[in-house]
Amino acid sequence: MKKLILLLVPLALLIAGPAYSEDAMKYFNLGVQSSVTRKKIEYYTKALELDSNLVEAYQKRGMLYYYQENYENAIQDYLTYIEHAPAEAEAYIMVGIGYQKKGFYEPALYYFTRAMELEPGQLKAYANRAETYRLMGREEEAMRDATRAIELEGDARSRADSYKTRFKIYWKQGQDKLARADYRKSVELDPRITLWRYPNKKYPSPEEVSRVGLFGIIAIAFVLIFGTKLRPPDK
Repeated sequence: MKKLILLLVPLALLIAGPAYSEDAMKYFNLGVQSSVTRKKIEYYTKALELDSNLVEAYQKRGMLYYYQENYENAIQDYLTYIEHAPAEAEAYIMVGIGYQKKGFYEPALYYFTRAMELEPGQLKAYANRAETYRLMGREEEAMRDATRAIELEGDARSRADSYKTRFKIYWKQGQDKLARADYRKSVELDPRITLWRYPNKKYPSPEEVSRVGLFGIIAIAFVLIFGTKLRPPDK
């Protein structure tokens, strides 16, 4: 009887195992299919509760946390992903960006450098490490990395960010001609850069653009509602 039980227990676990993973995959796929960020996070969380080995859910949930500017959770998810998944430069870059956003520059440098070790010539890692060096006041190293990123092929947005980093350094150093040249290059590669402020020439921030748009909508609505009803006062 004992021998029979010993044989049946592993068999039961073997049968139950795939069903357990199947339930986790069901929630994972719901997360992939959903278009609502909050629901996607809920589905990935449920999938991980059912199967913590479903490491891709950490990566996808971490990216959602990043876009929500929830950098603490994004870092934790990507660190867990790194711990269990094959080494991947992009995951190290995301951890580095998370630390950079939180103002922890030394660990940010470590993860950007690690990404470069995994994937030499990683443009995005150079661009982000350059900006991190600039934020630390290490301008010579920032210029070196930004210039290296600009020389590399691919990822126009990261190259634009590198020009932007160099522009800030040149402007701080009073090298106006070089600063303006790098600013123009950054805008050519990524027109969204015109939404941040250029010294002595004010560009609207995204928040200001949204505010102006909101006031415009309110004004139009006011005219539509009251424009045909309001009459000039009797003389």
